[in-house]
Amino acid sequence: MTKWSLRGRWAVVVVVTVVAVAAGVVTIAWVQRIASPWPEMAGTPYEIPLGSDGCPVIEERHQFVDAPGPLVPPGATEVLLCTTPKALHNQRPGVADPPHQRVLRAGAADFAALLNQLPNRNEAWRQWQRRHSGWWPDAAPEPMGEACLLVGYSHEHSFVLRYPNRQPVPLIYTCGGQAGGLTSGTRTRMDCTKPHLVDEFLTRLQQQ
Repeated sequence: MTKWSLRGRWAVVVVVTVVAVAAGVVTIAWVQRIASPWPEMAGTPYEIPLGSDGCPVIEERHQFVDAPGPLVPPGATEVLLCTTPKALHNQRPGVADPPHQRVLRAGAADFAALLNQLPNRNEAWRQWQRRHSGWWPDAAPEPMGEACLLVGYSHEHSFVLRYPNRQPVPLIYTCGGQAGGLTSGTRTRMDCTKPHLVDEFLTRLQQQ
């Protein structure tokens, strides 16, 4: 075996090793990019009180809270949509308010099932990566659902699910409006893709 053939083999070994190490580093970095960036358990559960009108009382923004499991119990017989005007709406004279309360009865159980299909924030982030990232996944932003954009909403939307054999379950949007984090005070799921749940509710209401 000549000196050049030995050098050639060593060169091949070095190149293969470098490529394997580089591929390993890239693979590890890629896996870290798509891994769940936030813990499944977060925050301290709290109760969302109901007012005398049966709608959720939205007193303040709470710490983000989440846990594994369904957002709401199955088998709802009614879903109440509450719509409350905010100060911004009062600055727009001539714009009529939608009804404060609307009730979905036909298909209420299906709407509850739809709520339970909402992704948690880790799943929502992975869905966003698949839709919008290129070949290299984007890094996770600030914890999803914990930081609210400074957006002025004209109305506050919330839901109440009613059951024949258990207490009602109120749901509020963590940042107001009609999209984003939707929480029961125990779990939070992300209503980030269109049609948003308020729009879906109104469509089903027209069909009942």
